[in-house]
Amino acid sequence: LRDLTNLIWLELQDNDLTGPVPTWLGNLNRLTDLDLSGNRLDGPIPPELGNLTNLTVLHLSNNDLTDTIPVELGNLSNLDFLTLNGNNLTGPIPVELGNLSALRFLELNDNNLAGPMPSSLTGMKALTDFHFDNTNLCVPRDDALQAWLAGIPDVDARDAVCAALPSTGDAVVSPGLALALGVAGGALLILSGAVALGPLRFRWAAQAARR
Repeated sequence: LRDLTNLIWLELQDNDLTGPVPTWLGNLNRLTDLDLSGNRLDGPIPPELGNLTNLTVLHLSNNDLTDTIPVELGNLSNLDFLTLNGNNLTGPIPVELGNLSALRFLELNDNNLAGPMPSSLTGMKALTDFHFDNTNLCVPRDDALQAWLAGIPDVDARDAVCAALPSTGDAVVSPGLALALGVAGGALLILSGAVALGPLRFRWAAQAARR
């Protein structure tokens, strides 16, 4: 397959393919549609896919893909559909995805993605469907970003607003992170989940342990 450099469509969805996504796919630069969804592919999404600047459709959903979303996917300026849902992806949404101004359909749901959405996403002017439920992503208290999100006809988890910024002397930990603080006297205080300190106000969970 790596020698089929004139290939335009490659659809291998709903098979039992295993192993990593091949990096040589990034050399098939005439591809407009790549569908590898519904397999058992694992490992990271290769950054080489960012070379496929003619792609309009990229389906990688319902696999066992791990690691972060590569920033190189922001090079796919002709992309119309991007589905990464149903994997084990981690980390935040890359700022570079805001370059996908032609994108209409984005599925990130059912992953381990976390953190606030970047304001650059407002560059996705054509987006009509956006799904990020069952993740730890949140929407910052940014008027422009919230207005953009409100204008998308089909969106999930619209109310997943990030915690408010702390007042002076407070500290905030995003969902899914943990903060370990050394406490006088040799005690270790471990705070997990969304936590505000300030006089020590816990939202989710706290566990104290002695060294």
